[in-house]
Amino acid sequence: MEQHQNEVRRAAAQAFAESLDQLQKTLQAEGRPPTTAQPQPEKMAPVSNSNSKAAPTRPALADWEAAVADIEQFIEARRSS
Repeated sequence: MEQHQNEVRRAAAQAFAESLDQLQKTLQAEGRPPTTAQPQPEKMAPVSNSNSKAAPTRPALADWEAAVADIEQFIEARRSS
């Protein structure tokens, strides 16, 4: 049973890593001019909240790239352990 759990975890980790790779490719593609006609995502409307100061409606591309880098670093650290 423990072997099965390890296999499931390994498969899940591999699928997660592949998803991260796809996310990284998508983020990199957003930084370049589009080569084909791609639908543009809708802009998010600001949420009105009297308790918050003018918070951005979407994280910046650099924030997403930093998050991906952190996740990749975590995965590499887990792989080398």
